Amino acid sequence: MVIDELENNVILQSVFNASFEGILVIDADGMIHKANQAIETMFGYATNKLQEKNIEALIPETLKLKNEYSYTTNTLELKKKCFGKDFDVFGVKYDGTKFPIEININSVNIDGKQMLILFIIDISKNILEKYKITKQKLVTKEAQNKAILDTLPDLMILYDSDGNHLEIHAPKKNQLVAPYDEHIGKNIDTLLPKKVCHKIRKAFSNCKKTKETQFVEYSLIINGELKHLESRVVQTDDGDYLSIIRDITKSKNAEKIIKESEERKRLALEVGEFGSWDWNLITNRIVRDTYQSYLLGLKEHEKVITFESFLEKIYPEDRENVKLVVTDAIKNKKNYTIEYRIVHPDKSVHWLHEKGSLFTTIDGIPERVIGVTNDISERKKAEQKLIESEKELRNLTVQLEEKVAERTKELTSTVQKLVESNLSLGDQIQITQSAESKTLSSRILLSNIAQNFPKGFVVVVDSNLKIVFIEGEELDDLGFREIVKIGDTIGNVQIVPQEVSTKVKNHIVKTLKGEHCSFEVVFQDRSYMVNTTPLINIDKKIEEVLLVYNNISYQKEIEIEILNTLKKEKELSELKSRFISMASHEFRTPLSAILSSAILIEKLNAPGYEDRRLNYVSKIRASVKNLVVILNDFLSLSKLQEGKVVAEPVSFDFIEFSTSLIEEIEGIKKNGQTIILKHQKPSIEVFLDQKFLKHIVFNLLSNAIKYSQEHKEIIFNIATEKQRLLFEITDQGVGIPEEDQTNLFKRFFRAKNTTHIEGTGLGLNIVKSYIELMGGTISLKSDLNIGTTFYVELPLKNEKK
Repeated sequence: MVIDELENNVILQSVFNASFEGILVIDADGMIHKANQAIETMFGYATNKLQEKNIEALIPETLKLKNEYSYTTNTLELKKKCFGKDFDVFGVKYDGTKFPIEININSVNIDGKQMLILFIIDISKNILEKYKITKQKLVTKEAQNKAILDTLPDLMILYDSDGNHLEIHAPKKNQLVAPYDEHIGKNIDTLLPKKVCHKIRKAFSNCKKTKETQFVEYSLIINGELKHLESRVVQTDDGDYLSIIRDITKSKNAEKIIKESEERKRLALEVGEFGSWDWNLITNRIVRDTYQSYLLGLKEHEKVITFESFLEKIYPEDRENVKLVVTDAIKNKKNYTIEYRIVHPDKSVHWLHEKGSLFTTIDGIPERVIGVTNDISERKKAEQKLIESEKELRNLTVQLEEKVAERTKELTSTVQKLVESNLSLGDQIQITQSAESKTLSSRILLSNIAQNFPKGFVVVVDSNLKIVFIEGEELDDLGFREIVKIGDTIGNVQIVPQEVSTKVKNHIVKTLKGEHCSFEVVFQDRSYMVNTTPLINIDKKIEEVLLVYNNISYQKEIEIEILNTLKKEKELSELKSRFISMASHEFRTPLSAILSSAILIEKLNAPGYEDRRLNYVSKIRASVKNLVVILNDFLSLSKLQEGKVVAEPVSFDFIEFSTSLIEEIEGIKKNGQTIILKHQKPSIEVFLDQKFLKHIVFNLLSNAIKYSQEHKEIIFNIATEKQRLLFEITDQGVGIPEEDQTNLFKRFFRAKNTTHIEGTGLGLNIVKSYIELMGGTISLKSDLNIGTTFYVELPLKNEKK
């Protein structure tokens, strides 16, 4: 790099270090890469102690400089090259003293990277010389100087070393404790308060010792008003002291207003049970209010002032997630919202909801995170109860019929608990109304609370139905922030449906008569519980109405989910009834055949009955095989419901697989039935679950055999298209009634024209489940007494998930 070459070049190094001007080489972010001896001496630093420091350590007013240059992709563009002439620029020495400087800046490209070279001059002596010359010219060019000085906004006073007024220049309408024409020759002790005189004399003493400019702040009562002043004191070559006095009352008052605003905010957060905190990202120190410390379970002597010490208080399982969310928000310069658990000293666990807002410097660097926190433990407990209730309901689906009555009773108990929870929520809303009524005594306090009002918003309207206040967290989500304005009339807000506006207006009218109302409205797919409260003035008359909108969409969804669960429970009971009816019939038939055949075999034990015994044994085997098929269907259904079945794809040839399966199924065909296999390619390589496919094809072919008459053809057609496997199985059987086709894949469902044919009603339901587990689809087309075709589409490769 060029900086390295500078260090290696003896001539350049000599020039660099021998320069009387201070020289710094910095990057666009202000990081110092090189400093000469003159700059180290000027700022009081030891050799090589300035490298890798930021320029802000030497020049706190760097922000003024950064406003005068901009950085593009490859170039630093300068608006100005010289600073210290148009406005005051001060440097800060290692011991903290300030002194005036002048800066000249040049931009250079070093190894493809834009850098800045700063030439810095200490102009302290120049300023003294300037005021000395000004003093001399006051004698010879009084008129010209007066015109120039009249343009200056500050008061200038020249004192001798004893504090006597020698000369005064004051802008128009500027006055201290007495007219300025009465000051000349008088001592500060006769004009100013004793404390102010002490500060000024101390500045004279420090100025004489350090030869540095001294800054003094003090306050005076001028024309009945409290004024805050700042005085800059420098010593002249004659030993006198020049004081430049500036009125800083506005800035001081602004600071006072900010402090008062912070206090009001603190009170508002305490009333709303919100804890606030302020995290300085530069120092990594966190300042918390009293309620925030209470939420974290901190004792009076316990301090959690860094982000790392805060993470130690978080529940171990939530700690990494909080760290990830917060660091991601800082990295991407965005706000964040998060929920986590805190463990108090008494080992109790509390859920907290936190909302943080990120603030950056003028250069876009993250500087502070300010946020609020509130306790949501009760809400979490309610949610956990709902989760546990839902888990109990899901478990009902795998229990036997004798448990139905007991589970129904438990479900009723769960619903009762939910009702009690909703009643508790209603009580909480009433408490919230009461708290809001108390806070309305201060509109500023209401604003601070309403801006952070969670899951809703707050509106205040007058007796003419005009909006006088509206704030809340959901205004941005609803699009109200830009549309609804103070002064708008309820009912004229176009974004709100007319029926909602009418309902709200009717309840406002009731509230203006002294009635507290509570009602629900729905708009933009959100449900809100609206509570109204009359606002009474000092004359005990109702002049305004407070409306608090609480978003209860989540509670509504839970209610709907509970109702759906009840509906599913009812369907489950119906399925169980159908299952018992079907199982009784399907098990009774083969078991009866087995029993009767066994009895006949026992009676035909004599020689000469071998053929008849073999025939009965064959019937027993067929019945047992039928029972095995039924039991396998039940087992597959159970595993599918429990989520224990996953696809295990392997590579194989589907044509060879299908040919082998047709040979295996030959034994169950009826007399004269034939299965014709059609395919365009000699082989089709697939990556699918072989057991699933065997069950799918075997079930569809056996159904075609079962529901077709003797001497009928069954067509098994295979093709591929765009990485998809397509096959269809067509029979010439009884067909499926149109009204039954939509329910054909449901559990235990059988078409009304097949009740005389054995079957469980589970086969097609399991087939559909296996197909969907491999990412495929199944459909059908059927005509009564003509036949049915099932269409199956699967990916050639079903990757494991």
